Amino acid sequence: AIAAVIHPDEAVKFGERLNHSFVTGELFSSRYRLRRADGVYRWMEGRAEPLRDQSGAIVQWYAVALDVDDEMRAQEALRDRERELSHLVNMVPAHIRRLTPKGEPTFFNKRLLDFFGLNDLAQLDKPDMSRLAATIQTLIHPEDAARLLETARHSFATGEPYSMKYRMRHADGAYRWMDVRGEPVRDQSGAIMQWYAISIDIDGEVRAQEELRLAQERLARTSQAAGLAELSASIAHEVNQPLSAIVANSSACHRWLSAEPPNLERAKITAERIIRDANSAAEVVSRIRALFRQSVEPRNRTTLGSIIAEALNLMAEEAARRRVRMDVDVESGLPLVALDRVHIQQVLVNLIRNGMDAMDSIADDRVLGVRARGMGDVVQTEISDRGAGVAFPDKIFEPFITTKANGMGMGLAICRSIVEAHGGRLWVETNKPQGATFIFTLPVEAKAAA
Repeated sequence: AIAAVIHPDEAVKFGERLNHSFVTGELFSSRYRLRRADGVYRWMEGRAEPLRDQSGAIVQWYAVALDVDDEMRAQEALRDRERELSHLVNMVPAHIRRLTPKGEPTFFNKRLLDFFGLNDLAQLDKPDMSRLAATIQTLIHPEDAARLLETARHSFATGEPYSMKYRMRHADGAYRWMDVRGEPVRDQSGAIMQWYAISIDIDGEVRAQEELRLAQERLARTSQAAGLAELSASIAHEVNQPLSAIVANSSACHRWLSAEPPNLERAKITAERIIRDANSAAEVVSRIRALFRQSVEPRNRTTLGSIIAEALNLMAEEAARRRVRMDVDVESGLPLVALDRVHIQQVLVNLIRNGMDAMDSIADDRVLGVRARGMGDVVQTEISDRGAGVAFPDKIFEPFITTKANGMGMGLAICRSIVEAHGGRLWVETNKPQGATFIFTLPVEAKAAA
């Protein structure tokens, strides 16, 4: 009977198990293929149990066979799909991970394990520490770890997707920049079942952007140096003649006054020449300063809030790159001001960038405050930072005075010229416990028009 109806691949094993049960009285259980009347073999789940009398002797056996062929084929198809999906997950050029609803990693694809030089996730486990915290502490750059942990915990608590860039440690010990995105998978009720995250290596792109930025900075410094050299030569040429005349006339005046008796008449004439030459030198300096004064025509009636928004958008990417958080508080319903949009935007961008520069030496808590509110007949704007502060607030707006290693010292002088040309004021105040706040006012539209 076994040879006639059991598939040849299972017949021997089926007979051995069945004979073992008959000899020992143990239960029989086996999966095998049974030939149907049409000659087709189908998978069966077979079970057999003995019926015993009061003395425990086996009287007879009862057996049942359930057709599980459809289940077996479905399971095989599922295993094929799982193998295909696993192959796809490991072959896709990205790092994929799965996490529990609370954010504990449960799966890294092969590319991610190879990137970290790991055999399995258990290598990341540490006593008295969650796997998420241990993973971040072990594999993420120390400067990015706290920010990542804070962002991840916020998303796991709120269910919001997350997206950020940070550095991960390669198996060779070098850190590489990654663009990482995480999304929750929810059931029909909306509850989060698990999280999936994907990271793409963007280290080459980030380094190329950084090299481009450095090249632009070097070009800007070179242009500044060339412009400053040209300006210095121009100043020296223009101011040299009246200064030489002043020195010569001063010597002459000294000789006339030192004569016996003093020649007061000639000394008076020489002193008048000194005054004339000094006025000439002052005019030269005045013309040079005029080079840096910006025209504010034409002026348009607008709200300062829209210009602040544009300036913040222009600086958003740089703020993210330099890890600076913008704390913006612009009063709604600000009165109209008459201004040159481009030049006021130039003032805002310059002050915002200066605030970022001031916080370069701070490791954490880089917050740049931007405030704007109506103050009677003016609109007052404040740009505050948490840097080292300003050592000489009374001189910082003078031309060629700078606290930057590569600055020309003209930015704040130009900003003040623009603000004053609009009828406003620009000054700086010291923050407590650290930092500085640059404040400028612009008259509301009626006063500015007048």
